[in-house]
Amino acid sequence: MARRRKNEEWDGTERRTTPLVLVVNDDLDACELLVRFLRHAGFRTAGAHSAEEASAAAREHLPRAVVIDMTRGGMGSTLRVLDVLRSDEDRRVSTTRAILCGTSRRNREFSFQSGADGFLVRPFHLQELVDELHAAIARPLDALPRHRRDQLALG
Repeated sequence: MARRRKNEEWDGTERRTTPLVLVVNDDLDACELLVRFLRHAGFRTAGAHSAEEASAAAREHLPRAVVIDMTRGGMGSTLRVLDVLRSDEDRRVSTTRAILCGTSRRNREFSFQSGADGFLVRPFHLQELVDELHAAIARPLDALPRHRRDQLALG
């Protein structure tokens, strides 16, 4: 299996290696639960608890997807983490697929406007998260802007 080297330019093409998912959650227990569940679902995983930790972990691990659910900090903190990742100078980090979680469907629009690739309303079934991750990871890089526009049009 071909693995992407950390210094290799990424073209957005999905590789055949097991996807690594970074879980960002300011609730340590919830983060650990999601990390364990996603590992059990077949993903490689890493966890982070703040925007700073998420940035460092994304640079270190180069995840294919990030699940951001800042339960204590609310949607503002979740969007801040997304902004930190999207503004990273390393394209391999800034184009990482991002699934955001929030307490209200009203937050969905802000999420897609901010560059999210998926959105789940808490509480959600863990299988919904797995399905959302698989869909986001499989989506080609050049299809992301259209996907976000389509999601915004759905309301």
